[in-house]
Formats: sequence, structure tokens, C-alpha cells
Amino acid sequence: MLSLCPDWCWQYCDEQDRLVLQLSASHRIHTAFAAKELNIKPQQQSLCMEQAQLLMDFAEALEGLLPDSELLTVAAQAVAALSFVKAPVQKSHLFNFSSIECSNHLMSIAKLEGLSRARVLLVAKADPMVDCLLLESIELLNGKKLSAGQLVRVQQNRLMPLQFAPLYALTA
Repeated sequence: MLSLCPDWCWQYCDEQDRLVLQLSASHRIHTAFAAKELNIKPQQQSLCMEQAQLLMDFAEALEGLLPDSELLTVAAQAVAALSFVKAPVQKSHLFNFSSIECSNHLMSIAKLEGLSRARVLLVAKADPMVDCLLLESIELLNGKKLSAGQLVRVQQNRLMPLQFAPLYALTA
């Protein structure tokens, strides 16, 4: 399981124009969030208890759904979105309507469909809207592309269920 360190801190990196979670002198998690998307640009802001709990909750909720190598990065991006990113503009019109009922529980994974499909992590909800963190790049209905790690707000009727292949344990 994930173990947190009290030295972890949020920092805005001017050179890369990205919000970063500094884990150690040599290890950082770069988010997709640029200065124009942030409410504040943190400088050496320690991970608070609420953020640490959210990080653990996201990592736990995603365990088994994402490869272990992606868990911390995706969880950190979700916490960054909730803690520092301005509320996104609603973009439902850029995604297809889904006629299939989809679970809209926070910290779950669903799909959005434009001209292509992408998995998303549900990070916040205010009925009938939901804020989703893109886990993959997607081409919108207007032909524009959004990259993985961006935050989008859509109506819940745009979410499509995600069919997971069963995870099989290897036994000897």
C-alpha cells in the first residue's frame, strides 16, 4: 500500500508551467495543470492532512483498476484538481449523449465519447454535473483534442460505463 511522507509538497514549476507534487529531491509528479488553470500557485506548500487522506482514498479506490505504476500519479492529479484547479467550464455539448445508465460514484472510472473514447476518473459532483479527470487523450466532437490529465465538466448523461476485463491471479 501507499505510504505518505511528511516532506511531500506542492509546488508550481515556472519552467514547465505545471503544478508539481514534490516527493523527494529527485522524484516529482507533474500534473497537466498550467498557471492559467490554477486558483493559486503553491510554493513549497506541504501536503495537508485532508489532501493526504484524499490521496490515499483515490489510490485505494483505483487499486486493481489501474496499473500500480499509475496509481500515485492519477491519485495526485485528482487531489491537485480538487485542491488547486479553477472549476472547469461545462463542455457536455462536445461529448456524445449516453443512453446507457452509468454509475456516477466519486472515485470511479467511466468513459466519455467524442470522436474518440477516453477513460475518465470522477473527481467531483454537483448534480447534474460531474468533474472528470481524463485518463487518456480524447478527440472532441468539434475535432479538438484534450490530453490526458485535463479536467472536464460534463452532464452525468454523457458518462458511459466502463467494462473491465476480469483480473486473473497467476497461481502456481
